[in-house]
Amino acid sequence: MPEFVINVSNIISSLCHSLLRLEPYTVCPFRCIYCYSRWYIEDSITVVYPRKFILDKFNAIVKRMYRKGLRYIPFRLSTLVDPFPPHEELYRFSEKLLRISIKYEYPLIINTKSILIAREPWINYITKLAEEKNILIQISIPILRGDVGRSLEPSAPPPSQRLSIAKKLSELGIPIALRISPFIPSFSPSSIEEIREVVDVFKEYGIKHVIFEGLRIESENLSWLIKVSSSNSIEMENYSIREVNGLKPIVRLSRRILEPIYRIYVELLTKNCITFATCKEGIFNLHTAEDCCGFYLLKNYVRRPTLWDVYRFTVSHAALEPQTILSHICKENKIICSNTLDEYPRELSKPLKYHEKKLQKILSNRNLLEHLTPTLTISNGKIYAKR
Repeated sequence: MPEFVINVSNIISSLCHSLLRLEPYTVCPFRCIYCYSRWYIEDSITVVYPRKFILDKFNAIVKRMYRKGLRYIPFRLSTLVDPFPPHEELYRFSEKLLRISIKYEYPLIINTKSILIAREPWINYITKLAEEKNILIQISIPILRGDVGRSLEPSAPPPSQRLSIAKKLSELGIPIALRISPFIPSFSPSSIEEIREVVDVFKEYGIKHVIFEGLRIESENLSWLIKVSSSNSIEMENYSIREVNGLKPIVRLSRRILEPIYRIYVELLTKNCITFATCKEGIFNLHTAEDCCGFYLLKNYVRRPTLWDVYRFTVSHAALEPQTILSHICKENKIICSNTLDEYPRELSKPLKYHEKKLQKILSNRNLLEHLTPTLTISNGKIYAKR
């Protein structure tokens, strides 16, 4: 498994802008019940330790890119564990990674539930990165009812504290995106009155971008969801594309249920100049930002192509054959593709090329493409956007 790049898969390779990762700790102590890390981290790993070996490797990679004058591909800190657990006060390991980013002016996306980032010394490093638009803070919050929230996130700071941190950081000029993850209509604000109220809070707190990610869960655990939601049934659909030995089938909330709710959010968020995107749901016709993750809030960056870019291209240009459409997208200034990756460190370029090859295969498979996004299809040998 590549240390700094997420593994190739049909879903990740086609839908994710942000593939470069820094995992500073072995396991997350927040232990949220819905956390996706349980699919990837061994149950035997229970103690939180810093993964010290990544420090020198990260420093070497960004130094080489800096010296070559290469355009930066933002790293995500992190994807599977929170980078600012209480243990950070002891180990100060994420702080060391922040220092490297400051030294080489390297952009980071920090994804966290922690309130530690608003305290010294971490806030000082984050502020320095923000001065050059080299940082985006994504605060993860499901916005659930308090009673259910405590049962789902027993060791994480309460959502109210996370929102307060978002406001504090925003007032310091640090761009903030909220990850509404997981979004569950039974608990997350879903009526127009609830949505209007929560969007007003987003505006007051200076939120720039909101990312929605509907709940994904093992099909065998659906009974738990039905129980806590006090519902007789919840409409789900397959998330897993095929069964894999050793992995449990995953289902997700039906897009048919989510899309009408998302449309209300889009309307109200747009009126308040807040951008909207979904994460790994492919509902591109509702997106209002240049990218899903909020990269556009950074100053200097490049990112890999995804199906979102294919959708944008086909909406504004003529339909093209699957074999040629990526070559057109790769001409865009902020997109980096295989033909321009050779100068980058091999630890990054090689796996990123594999992701692009996987994306190209997906573009030639109509059934797979339509499973990943309802907004694209293949007809008469060309890719079309469905609006």
